[in-house]
Amino acid sequence: MSEFAYLNLRGDQGKAGFVAAVESVLGQSLPVLANTMSIDKHRIYWRGPDEWLVVAKSEGLQALLAEIRQELQDHQAAVTDVSGGEVLLRLKGENVRKVLASGSTLDFHPDVFRVGQCAQSGLARAVVLIGHIDDQPSYEIIVRRSFSEYLMLWLRAPCQKYSVQLSVI
Repeated sequence: MSEFAYLNLRGDQGKAGFVAAVESVLGQSLPVLANTMSIDKHRIYWRGPDEWLVVAKSEGLQALLAEIRQELQDHQAAVTDVSGGEVLLRLKGENVRKVLASGSTLDFHPDVFRVGQCAQSGLARAVVLIGHIDDQPSYEIIVRRSFSEYLMLWLRAPCQKYSVQLSVI
């Protein structure tokens, strides 16, 4: 079993109480600005104006799901466990931006793609969600399980070339 679980959260951030309800359960802010993420107890990635991906510890997942659903019962919202379909990769090292730039059209310059930002994009022809985690620099890549092996194989060569650490979380 993976260390992390993935919850797809849908709801209207403009409706009274929705954001506060989610934040009360998760204990951290919900990113409401495009292409941002909240880094704390959980990783919460903004996926769209009414969609987020919550990356939480697998331990206690059922209790967390029940608590979110209970808190959101009076809101037009949904939370779905999508853990079986996602894989989390972590890249870190001084040259990680070179690795990412070799397979993506995004600009990874630290003044453009800062810590706490995320983007959905293509990486080596796989659709991914990329988050800038810290200034080491470290990035998390969330990819569909069906593309994960391909992406890991593709990443091996540039990671080795640029001495970047690749790990599956």
